[in-house]
Amino acid sequence: MPWELLTWLLAFILQSALLGCCMYQLIQLSDLECDLLNPHDASRNINAVVLPEYLSQAALTAFLLLSGHWAYGGIHVLLLAYHARLYLRREHLTDVTEIFRQVGVRKRREMLKLAFYLVTFVLAIYNMIHVVVLTFLTPAGRKAAAKVLRDAAASMHRRI
Repeated sequence: MPWELLTWLLAFILQSALLGCCMYQLIQLSDLECDLLNPHDASRNINAVVLPEYLSQAALTAFLLLSGHWAYGGIHVLLLAYHARLYLRREHLTDVTEIFRQVGVRKRREMLKLAFYLVTFVLAIYNMIHVVVLTFLTPAGRKAAAKVLRDAAASMHRRI
């Protein structure tokens, strides 16, 4: 499997995780706003996914830049810088006593991050499909695909 395909596959997986974290925080804030969740639970749940989100964003950005995808990695550097700013100012965690005043601002922030993650998720899917198509359009790629399919068919017949 070419390295380029592994790069985009990992980017796809990390982007999926980032989308999940962002949507989870947005759902928690919406539940809090509708009074379906108390502030303690909402703060605990939101704070539990903030650092994993930031670390996933940092890993994705570093991986993209190290693999030579400067434009795509550069886009992620912007959000990583914003996350670093929030972290250094200690504004990344939700305070139980302030959460009701911050719901509107946090929801807007999460909606903007969700839009960013969706756009970059679509770009990752597009690039992954592009690499798959280009890989299998070459003669060597067609031979490799045929071998993979033959091996898969042979392993299925052995099990039966």
